[in-house]
Amino acid sequence: KGKKKCIGQTRGGNPGGNPLSAILRLLTMMAPACLLATLLGVVAFSFVPVTATVINDAAPKPHIVMVIVDDLGHANTGYNRAEQTPEVVTPNMDALVKEGVHLHRHYVHQMCTPTRSAFQSGRLPIHVQLTLAGPCSANSGIPRNMTTIASKLKLAGYQTHMMGKWDCGMATPTHTPHGRGFDSGLTYFSHGNWAWSEAEWQGSYNKATSLPACNLPSCAKDLWDTAGPANTINGTKHEEYLFRDRFLEIIDKHDPSVPLFMVYAPKIAHYPLQAPLEYQQKFSFINESHRMVYHSMVNFLDDQLGNLTAALKAKGMWKDTLMVLTADNGGYVKSFQGDCYHGTEAEHGVSCFNGEAGANNFPLRGGKYCHFEGGVRGNSFASGGFLPASVRGTDQDEPIHVADWYATFAGLAGVDPHDHEAEKWGLPPIDSLDVWPLLSGQVQTSPREDILFDRTALVHKTFKLLTGRQAGASWSGPQYPNHTTATDPVYDRSINCNPCLFDVSADPEERNDIAEQQPTLVKFLQERMANISKTIWSGSETELDRDDPACMKTAATRWGGFLGPWLELPN
Repeated sequence: KGKKKCIGQTRGGNPGGNPLSAILRLLTMMAPACLLATLLGVVAFSFVPVTATVINDAAPKPHIVMVIVDDLGHANTGYNRAEQTPEVVTPNMDALVKEGVHLHRHYVHQMCTPTRSAFQSGRLPIHVQLTLAGPCSANSGIPRNMTTIASKLKLAGYQTHMMGKWDCGMATPTHTPHGRGFDSGLTYFSHGNWAWSEAEWQGSYNKATSLPACNLPSCAKDLWDTAGPANTINGTKHEEYLFRDRFLEIIDKHDPSVPLFMVYAPKIAHYPLQAPLEYQQKFSFINESHRMVYHSMVNFLDDQLGNLTAALKAKGMWKDTLMVLTADNGGYVKSFQGDCYHGTEAEHGVSCFNGEAGANNFPLRGGKYCHFEGGVRGNSFASGGFLPASVRGTDQDEPIHVADWYATFAGLAGVDPHDHEAEKWGLPPIDSLDVWPLLSGQVQTSPREDILFDRTALVHKTFKLLTGRQAGASWSGPQYPNHTTATDPVYDRSINCNPCLFDVSADPEERNDIAEQQPTLVKFLQERMANISKTIWSGSETELDRDDPACMKTAATRWGGFLGPWLELPN
């Protein structure tokens, strides 16, 4: 754990010394077949450690499709609304829920990077990544010696592909999707990018009146295709169409007899808000621009999910597919901080990049960046023909965390989920729990009892304990954002919890603080929170949390103006 490690996201990396020597030591311990495969992997510009054991190779293996939607609000899909509205048009997702299992208590982190790192690594964010570290931080994302879910599924014969937002680190080739076990990946590395140019999104603006420029050395393009910049396709069409074209190509070429693992992580509906003009025109009756573009984006996404499921059905794969969809956090409910930019048709209509508004988590409290249910209860469902007929069209109210899909998918693939590689390097073990017995109706109680978001927020079974100052302590209405958002957004309301206690199963809107009525329970949960907080883990190399100037320099000199790995690159 010395400071001389030259490994991006060095937490759990080589314990000092020459990285090449460490690789050679590892190679000397390998069997000949593994040695050959590893050498071929190095030549192919990736190294994925073999860290699991196939435990059941005979059971049928489903095709697995994981959809991680960016900043999707609870009320921005039809299936979460008691009363329908012409502003929310999601017929494909509504049909998938009707044919699947509606996951009412599917928990995620209140921010994107921790949620995505949790899914890929099978750990609660407290044991992998709690911050919104950017891609040019060497400590961003997942430590190299944690085994990711794609690497596990490769051991069971899966073909693995990803398209969309990665946000799990890129310091070295090992940290990219390809280095993490994906056969291919059309992805971007940062929290967000611009939909028409793939320029890196560098945060919201305040009363900006024109589209901001993106120029080196402060800003780069952000679109990567497996092992290099996607410089032949960036800027050719809306980014979501690029991802659509890729997943349709993958499905069309796929042999249905081979299990497929696909992660589709759309840019929708992260800032900046941008949708094709034809979708904006469908919602032109909405007067508030942020809300108009946001609903346009979600409807656009719904059509892409329709394309995805139709392709799987045409290929005869849907009957053997398990699809899980989740938001990575609640929808953002901050202030407008200025108007949207109303561009020409050539500029693709309205773009919103001031403030952070447009989503709606009604009737839940709070939103993105908040510990209330509107921030951490991910808009989610499971669907697909692999689900038993007995559970289709049902609701699931037991708690599940996004990290639990790691052990669940590994179990369905017949692979041991235990992370032997992480254990060898003294890294936290997986927290993931197999929820397939719950999802398939074999049991009625979730194995998931505790979710510690950080030192101030704990979910235990049906209860949530909050301590300290909590932002987003308000509720939106069924139509939000609206004229009050400019001066009184949901996020700006806060309360001091000393502590607050909610029964989030009976009271999902968190309107009734029962802390005073339940002193014994409060004491029990405070002790539980304190004990679990002792296990919170982070890397010791705090100097690596800052952006490394070499990242942008490499973008300019090596990758033609695109973000990409900047450490341990082959000559």
